[in-house]
Amino acid sequence: MYKPIVTKTMSQYGVTGQYQAIMGKVQPIPFAGKFPAPSIEDYTVQKSLDGLFLTLGAQKKQIRQNPAARTTDLLKQVFGQKG
Repeated sequence: MYKPIVTKTMSQYGVTGQYQAIMGKVQPIPFAGKFPAPSIEDYTVQKSLDGLFLTLGAQKKQIRQNPAARTTDLLKQVFGQKG
């Protein structure tokens, strides 16, 4: 779902080309060619999702601990506050 967007954006900004150029220089190094080159797109998607869920977790903790953080009517309804 996210990978096509990441792939397109990275290609637009030349990230993929730069990564491929670096990997082209790494491959001739002895033993480096024995390991598959990691996908820069997969890595970027995974780290982006890690960051997203880390941020969501922090926000969830704040909402649960701090009634003032429950700013929307929906959050107030979920946590039983009168809005």
